[in-house]
Amino acid sequence: MVIPVYHSAPYIRGSVESVLTQTYPVDQIVLVDDRGDDDSIEIAQRVLAEYGREHILITQPSNGGLGRARNTGLAALTTDLVWFLDSDDEAEPDFVDRLVSVLVEADAQIAVARTRRVDIDGYTLGIDEAEPRHAVLSGERYAREILCGRAKAYACTKLFRREILGERPWAQDQAYEDFASTLALALSVPRVATVADPLYRYLYREGSLSTALSESTFDLFTVEDQVHDLLRSRLGDRRWNREYVGFRYREVLTSVAHVAMRAAHAGGQTPLSRRAVDRVRGDIALRDLTALWAGRRYRQMVFAVMVKFTPRLYSTVLQWR
Repeated sequence: MVIPVYHSAPYIRGSVESVLTQTYPVDQIVLVDDRGDDDSIEIAQRVLAEYGREHILITQPSNGGLGRARNTGLAALTTDLVWFLDSDDEAEPDFVDRLVSVLVEADAQIAVARTRRVDIDGYTLGIDEAEPRHAVLSGERYAREILCGRAKAYACTKLFRREILGERPWAQDQAYEDFASTLALALSVPRVATVADPLYRYLYREGSLSTALSESTFDLFTVEDQVHDLLRSRLGDRRWNREYVGFRYREVLTSVAHVAMRAAHAGGQTPLSRRAVDRVRGDIALRDLTALWAGRRYRQMVFAVMVKFTPRLYSTVLQWR
């Protein structure tokens, strides 16, 4: 397995211990130090020493981001199955055991569990994915589930067969590196096995990439382009087009607008927040309403109309939600 380590000193002990206490032992542990200028790596190595576990440590020359760190760690692995774990999250003790079982039973290439989102005190905020429709899905069906928001593209909730990953499966030098990458992996395999239980604990904290406005927020538009290029040959099919438009409004336009507007609520409008909202408004096309209606994306329809024509009203409504 690969654990990219970056700015996670308060959480990394629990993260590493959740690996070491798996009921199905993890054969190989690779730590990738992504140069977070805190003592996360030292804590991780201390925990591993306490449990008497060997590991491989790779130190990046400089902070390169999560995708690059995962790819670097992957190159050092020699196992047939691969798990990527973020260093501030944890997994239930039977995470690996359950995923290996369904992977082998279904002769699948990817196995996935659902995600329990928790706050810093450990309280459950919700479960991110819908319950799987079937225990085994085709790769194409799972890709559709990701596009329509029923499944999540998180790398860490999944177990992969090594041979499907190639050398650099994760997008590098950008944030939100796993959406298009996971979608591409799903489309490349015959079968994905699912576990209905939420076996992965995802830590939600204020100031994280998904909640704070920064230049990295604009990488969501890069993801949009990557997904469009990936699906280009399929967009003639109206179902794929509806699902793509739904993804675009749900994962990209709504996400950017909400982060920008909430940043403005907290600290007043800035050139960055105005630029983000202006970009979203410019990318909203009224012709998309037809696809949103056909896909029953009524919430996204309301978002599109209000942000396009009455962004201040939408921001006010958002502030009091």
